[in-house]
Amino acid sequence: MTLATRLQASPERIASAARRVMGRCEELARVTSMTGGIERVYLSPEHARVNRLAAEWMRELGMTTRQDAAGNQVGRLAPAGVPDAPALLMGSHLDTVPDAGRYDGIVGVLMALEVVRLVRHVDADGTVASPFPFALEVIAFSDEEGTRFGRALLGSSAVAGQWDESWWDLT
Repeated sequence: MTLATRLQASPERIASAARRVMGRCEELARVTSMTGGIERVYLSPEHARVNRLAAEWMRELGMTTRQDAAGNQVGRLAPAGVPDAPALLMGSHLDTVPDAGRYDGIVGVLMALEVVRLVRHVDADGTVASPFPFALEVIAFSDEEGTRFGRALLGSSAVAGQWDESWWDLT
């Protein structure tokens, strides 16, 4: 299938992607520290669980995964033969404010994964690669809401190279 064909996804593929996103929103909504609501704070067992789920979904798409020192979960799909290619970054956050809405943040991560699913190139031997001359990276940012330490945007600050070393001492 050519890239142009993949980019003209059929209504069935789009509907399938939408169902997958909604199902995963429901799955992530069940990962919470509060009864009767949704709460996932930075560096909590719930944060670890949603990062593991995101990494699993990234690997299902053929992406390599890593969690950086700030707790961001990153999936990368490089072009064939160019593992160090520059990347287009997509994503959002998986942490929540107390008693959050079920779609806040997570839809951005899940939609980015569906973009990768729709455009990725799969060879006859099963090798998966970015069809572009750049890699695709999906980032599930950590602590965008700032509920744990009162400091928002920790994860994206780390990715942007704006991490303040004093933040390691937040308690």
